[in-house]
Amino acid sequence: MTPPPSRGLRLLGIALAACAFAVLTGTAAPPMRAAHGTTVARAGTGRIEGTVTLPDRRATRTSDRYQSSTGEARDVQDVPAVVYLLGAMPGTAAARPSGPLALTQKGEAFQPPLLVVPVGARVNFPNGDPLFHNVFSYSRARRFDLGRYPKGEAKTVVFDRPGYVKVLCEVHKWMRAGVLVVENPHYTLLPDHGRFHLDDVPAGRHRVVVETFDRRAQAEVLVPEGGTATVTLSP
Repeated sequence: MTPPPSRGLRLLGIALAACAFAVLTGTAAPPMRAAHGTTVARAGTGRIEGTVTLPDRRATRTSDRYQSSTGEARDVQDVPAVVYLLGAMPGTAAARPSGPLALTQKGEAFQPPLLVVPVGARVNFPNGDPLFHNVFSYSRARRFDLGRYPKGEAKTVVFDRPGYVKVLCEVHKWMRAGVLVVENPHYTLLPDHGRFHLDDVPAGRHRVVVETFDRRAQAEVLVPEGGTATVTLSP
């Protein structure tokens, strides 16, 4: 009687069968996972780890230019920092937006305060407040002025160039938001502790950028295949 194959041989057989299926069907195998659930980097890629030190920012209060719902001064809206890689990267996955393609005016604030979108994205600007807003931007990457429009109406902007777009309201000076238009999928919103990482970055030289509503810093890194590049940024 032939003894049953060992567990190792059974796993090897399953792996070989999966590889053969991928070759025959043209499907890509999922990323490999090492012990304890960690992900092994794809071939030809590495990782970027970094720390960003942001200056302390005190909340700035400002009064409304025209009549608001309260008539009181408010804190200028805080916009999160974002870290990303510059430039197009052929062969990588397409960039995905950080959320629904909408920047809503609600509670006399922009929601969300930061939206990351791929080049060519069409973003909706609905007014959910019972008063007029006038959304505009003078940023080089995308200049627009949507004019005043009331609750229930929406305007649309196509972001066809990469870059950071500062969005403001002509009626309420405290309202502000950022739209970051990216050419690759490698970006992350910066956590409060200031440490970030970007996985599956193609090996080679890249320019890492940290952007806030008022500040910007960048640095060049060399990402080794299967390794990690580290960077420190202080905008």
